[in-house]
Amino acid sequence: MEKIGVTKKDSKVLESGLLIQNIEIRPVQRTKQDIKNWRIAHQHAESLNGNRIALYDLYDDALLDGFLKRMVENRILGVTKNKLRYIDKELKEIPLKNDILKLYQFKLLREAIQNSKAWGLGVIELINDNGKLRFFDVPKKNIMPKEGKILFDQFGLDGINYKEVPYTSTVIEIGKYDDLGYLLSAVPYVLYKRGAIGDWANYAQIFGMPFREARYDGFNEIVRLQLENALEKAASAAWAVLPKGAEFTLHEAKGTSGSNELFATLRKAMNEEIMVTILGATETTISSDSSGYAQSQVHRESVNEQQYNDMLNELSTLNSFVLPVLINIGLLPNGGRFVYENSIDLDTAERKLRIAENLMQMDLPVCADDIYKITGFKKPADYDIQKKKLSAEMKNKNI
Repeated sequence: MEKIGVTKKDSKVLESGLLIQNIEIRPVQRTKQDIKNWRIAHQHAESLNGNRIALYDLYDDALLDGFLKRMVENRILGVTKNKLRYIDKELKEIPLKNDILKLYQFKLLREAIQNSKAWGLGVIELINDNGKLRFFDVPKKNIMPKEGKILFDQFGLDGINYKEVPYTSTVIEIGKYDDLGYLLSAVPYVLYKRGAIGDWANYAQIFGMPFREARYDGFNEIVRLQLENALEKAASAAWAVLPKGAEFTLHEAKGTSGSNELFATLRKAMNEEIMVTILGATETTISSDSSGYAQSQVHRESVNEQQYNDMLNELSTLNSFVLPVLINIGLLPNGGRFVYENSIDLDTAERKLRIAENLMQMDLPVCADDIYKITGFKKPADYDIQKKKLSAEMKNKNI
């Protein structure tokens, strides 16, 4: 029996699956990209019969930029680092076979959910592989979100209607059909930065190495050819062979507009724009000599708000779309839901505790349960007894 699976163009099985099969996965087109290419790809993606192939090739190529890749990973990690629990209506943890929440495939699933925000969408097939979770992240260039179709070939029209039965029982769509993801806004900064670094390299080659000049008798062509050959083989620094009596002047750009500082400043500015686009702030990763504690706190709060929103999005996706499928394929028991383990933001907790301390100094009562909730510590079962004992000890000390 032929093995069902997702195949590459050479027909070798790449991934075995249950429903999605015979998809031809084509390589990324690594052509030279510039802002004009980005704008054209953007327009094609937003056209009436939108085609995202060129835009997604741009995304893949832009992610070769180390800074952009790290920022995307940071945003994803801000969510996936938080541990999940599967609880019932009484908030009690439900025992799970194979401890699915700790499986590597479940970790990859969570990353794929977050990555869909970068690309704008995602379609995932969940598979019960002999009692273990396995999933397939459909190549995004093969997805037609408006039509709800997975194409066998990214340039074709034939495919699978994943929003129809029986695919709805194992296939999940993440994101909105008209969302192109936050990478759309980040790509131009990568392209500008590449151009700046390329110009910077040319600048260093021209002005960072000694320029060589050779003179020859204007009527001796043999000497001219010999000089050119010698200079070309000697080193990579720039050179010129000129007839005697000819004038040659190499003008170095002066001032900020042509200095080494300009390229470094532009590179830094593009990195900061990438960070703002993805994380919502800059100060948490790139320090500023002119910024102070208050400004860094504002930036940190912006990042925390972005992270909190991503966490809410993950819980909503897991409970609304992933959970029904996992139950349907027999990997999770019914009657539960995903929640996060208690995770405390130390900066937020510290600020709230200072406020609580100020309230108590103004002789305003503060609920002890709120303090325990803020800090994440468990309230002792004999809290009242311990409280009375501590109060008595303090009273005796003051006598």
